[in-house]
Amino acid sequence: MKLVDLSRYGPVHRFADYHVYKTLAALADGRRKGRKQLAEAVGVGEGSMRTILENLRERDLIEVKQTGVVISRRGTEFYNGFPIQSGVVTKSDASIGQVTVAVKIKGRGDRIKIGVEQRDAAVKAGAEGATTIVVKGGQMLIPPDYNVDQNMPDFANELHGIFELREGDVVIIGTGLDYRQAEDGALAAAFELL
Repeated sequence: MKLVDLSRYGPVHRFADYHVYKTLAALADGRRKGRKQLAEAVGVGEGSMRTILENLRERDLIEVKQTGVVISRRGTEFYNGFPIQSGVVTKSDASIGQVTVAVKIKGRGDRIKIGVEQRDAAVKAGAEGATTIVVKGGQMLIPPDYNVDQNMPDFANELHGIFELREGDVVIIGTGLDYRQAEDGALAAAFELL
């Protein structure tokens, strides 16, 4: 699932689908925000944010007024129905970075081979790395067969506390030197599965 047709915006674009998602997430609280404020929150330039907002406005997901940008009812429904959820992790033994962000993707476990593709997407987005976990047989597994529930119980309990995990769900743990790096990496990897 692609949120935006990047080819429409020329050969050099400075944003990805996960930036569009992060824009909706930043607006999900229902408060009006300015373009500059959104650009800083999402981590893109004002020109890229202008393009993102234009795309979202054309799809009736936001309303742009002189007083700022606000998510529309349709945008709220779209965002709430999106198969991605994120949260900050504090007890990760599975990470190499200073900050760890987990992203859950509903029902995409069948698309995971060994998790290298997700790690590569995360690193390309600026993260230090990523770990992929699949819910299979009621257990959280790092492919091919490392059981997180048995071998890392504190970490597993934290993930169960953040997310309601079901069979076939995927959790990607993005790591970075700061929150933005970790989140961007985890989201970039997640969007590879959509």
